[in-house]
Amino acid sequence: MKIIKTILKISAACIALFLIGGFVYYFNYIKPFKEQMAKTMLVNFDMNLLIVQGGGGNSGILLLDSMVLVVDSKMDEAALELHKIANRMAEGKPIVLVNTHYHPDHVGGNHLYAGQTIVAGGNYTEQLWKQETGSNQLPDIWVKDSLIIETRTERISIVNIPNPAHTESDLVVFLNNKKVLFTGDVVLNNQIPLLQGSAKPQGYLSAFDYLSNRFDLNTIVPGHGNIGSKKVFSNFKQYFLDMNEASKNSAQKDALIAKYDGWAQLPFFMSPRATIRKF
Repeated sequence: MKIIKTILKISAACIALFLIGGFVYYFNYIKPFKEQMAKTMLVNFDMNLLIVQGGGGNSGILLLDSMVLVVDSKMDEAALELHKIANRMAEGKPIVLVNTHYHPDHVGGNHLYAGQTIVAGGNYTEQLWKQETGSNQLPDIWVKDSLIIETRTERISIVNIPNPAHTESDLVVFLNNKKVLFTGDVVLNNQIPLLQGSAKPQGYLSAFDYLSNRFDLNTIVPGHGNIGSKKVFSNFKQYFLDMNEASKNSAQKDALIAKYDGWAQLPFFMSPRATIRKF
C-alpha cells in the first residue's frame, strides 16, 4: 500500500512539474513569439509592389496590367487585411494567389480567395494538402517544375524547388524585372528555421545553390523577418553551413551555436541544436 501511495505521489509531482514547465515555456517563449509574428508592417517597394511583413508569413501584392498577384495569404486578422488591400488594388481584376508552401501561417487566408486562382507546389498530394491546411479548398494549379507569367510590365517565374527543403514542395516567386525573390520559408532573416516533417537541412543547402545559380538576386523577401539584400540569403546559407560543421566538430559546436544567439528562436523546436540533430 505504501508503495502505491509513493508511486502516486511521484506521478502527481511529475505531472505538476510538467504542467508548470509547459506554463513557463508558453508564457516565456511561445506567447511572445506569436505576438511578434502577428505584427504587420507595410513596405511600399514601388508603386506596383506592396510587401506586407508579418501576420504569418511575409506576403506580396503585385499590381499588373491584367491581374493582381498575391504571394501567401497569411493567417487570422492579418489575412483579412491582406485580402482587403489586394481587392482594393485589383479594382475588379482577377487575383492569382501563390502559396509558397502549405503551413497555416502562409495559407490561413486561402478561403478568402474562393473563385480566384490558387497556385501551389506540385509535389503535394491532394490528401496531404487537406491534412496540413485543414481545408478542402484545393489549389487550382499545381506547379511541378515552373510556371512563367508574362505581362506587359513584369515577367514572373514561379518555381518549384527540385528537392524537399522546408517541405515536400516549396515554391519561390521571382519578379525578373524588379529582381525580387519571394522565398517562402526556404530563406528566413535572423530567425532559426523550424525543421519538422519532411524538412531536410541538406535540401536547404541544395536549394541555396539552385536559386543563386538560377536567379540574379537583388532583393530578398524571406518567409519571416525583414526584407533585405542578397546578404539575407548568404547569412541563412551560412547558418546551415555552420550547423553542419557543428554536427561534426564538437570542439566548435558551442561557439557556432552562440553565433546565432541574436536570432529569433524557440528552445527545443526552433533552435541551432534542433537543426544540428537533423544533420
